[in-house]
Amino acid sequence: MLKGSIITVLSSEEKDAINIASMLGKRDRTEERVYYRKIGNMVRSILIPGIDSILEVARSLSISSSFYLSMSRFTWIEGELALLAEAANVPGVVLTSDVEMFMKFFKELGISRFVSTEFKEFDVDVVDRGLIFVDRVFNVRGVGVVALGYALTRVAVHDKFIAYPMNREVEVRSIQVLDDDQEEVMPGTRVGLALRNVRLEDVEDMQALVKPGTKFVGSINNFTKFRWSDDAREVHVIFNGIKVMGRLENGEVRLSKELPLVNGRALVINVNAKPRRPRIMGYVDISA
Repeated sequence: MLKGSIITVLSSEEKDAINIASMLGKRDRTEERVYYRKIGNMVRSILIPGIDSILEVARSLSISSSFYLSMSRFTWIEGELALLAEAANVPGVVLTSDVEMFMKFFKELGISRFVSTEFKEFDVDVVDRGLIFVDRVFNVRGVGVVALGYALTRVAVHDKFIAYPMNREVEVRSIQVLDDDQEEVMPGTRVGLALRNVRLEDVEDMQALVKPGTKFVGSINNFTKFRWSDDAREVHVIFNGIKVMGRLENGEVRLSKELPLVNGRALVINVNAKPRRPRIMGYVDISA
């Protein structure tokens, strides 16, 4: 049965990110910023989010099981990427030719233990988080509605899920991974799911598929704020790829839409931070 490793590559230099991704996998012919490599029964997915969108970088990290961070220079952009990697709470590799300079700026961060001057391949299995992150939904002639995303839980043909946020039950008709049909897959795999009992117009804004019986939460507590970040009230919350708005009040994040109560870390982003100040405010751990 196939399982997956999901890696986000972070760099302010596009050529560095592409170089790292190319050493880890082969560029997908249909997805411009995604690379893959199949190693035995594991499919490695390598994501290169564009740093021009902090929300997309956070979204990518929030579904990943590991990261690579290239530190070829030291500017506020590198500082923000380092805080994102820190907030994601996944292991990784921090590549730099100047360890002394990195430690000068970032020795307080936990990711400092991942510093390396040499590239190495690094995979971490995705822990079962109880949902499927969905990034695209479309119709395929002769098949029907197809959801494309990353399984962050075990998925089998005929499994039933609830489409989030529209709260509509669907059934998995078939599963494809890298154009091959599968009866069942483990967490971490990039999947195309043909869905039964649904129309595209009913689920075109779907962000996730959650298991029936999953509880939901409208606010989350125990927000941890980075001391380097500005205060804010209106924030974006990124959780297992799901993106919602939130309002900070006395250490509590009140959500504009309820989030599924599953395991993961919610990243809290302030897109309106002052220039050259980190937009990553902090994080909240959520557990079922």
